Amino acid sequence: MRWKLDDLEKMLRISGVLEICRRYFVMNMFDGALAALGVMMGMWISGIADPRAVVKTVLSAGLAMFISGTWGAYLTEKAERERKLRELEEATFQEMKGSIYERSSKLAVLVVSVVDGISPLMACAILVIPFALSHALAIDFASAALASLSIGIALLGALGYFLSRIAGKRPLGYVAFMVLAGVASAIVIVLLGAHI
Repeated sequence: MRWKLDDLEKMLRISGVLEICRRYFVMNMFDGALAALGVMMGMWISGIADPRAVVKTVLSAGLAMFISGTWGAYLTEKAERERKLRELEEATFQEMKGSIYERSSKLAVLVVSVVDGISPLMACAILVIPFALSHALAIDFASAALASLSIGIALLGALGYFLSRIAGKRPLGYVAFMVLAGVASAIVIVLLGAHI
């Protein structure tokens, strides 16, 4: 069992997949959060005050992003990894089938695909929590929407903080930029809704 864990760690290191996953996780969590906020704000200003409709719509959007993200990342990463393996074979005059490099590539494809797909779905699931609990906690629609918006802004801020840690920079700039993106999106949706 220990050998398998060591082998897994080695393959993750060889494939460089952790860095790729960090990028995909943040980008797609960001996309999922903005999509969820967009749907919720759009429904709110359209007068659709049904928490169940919000939960179903946002989770459906998250599921669609999960499916498209997983398959898109799988096919793209698989093609890129196969190209790199072929180039490595040509450079070394050795077949890589069954090697740790081939196994690392296959592992990377799977890990990247899962991260790419699951991150926007996670964001959508987190943001609908106030609506999902609104009936049980007797929360009105407007309060659920404001709570969800607050969670969305906090999630974007957390992503900004995470990026600042990766970059080794002060968090204020990254956090402010991410939060500003969320607030700007909400404002645009409200303004568009007011003119439709």
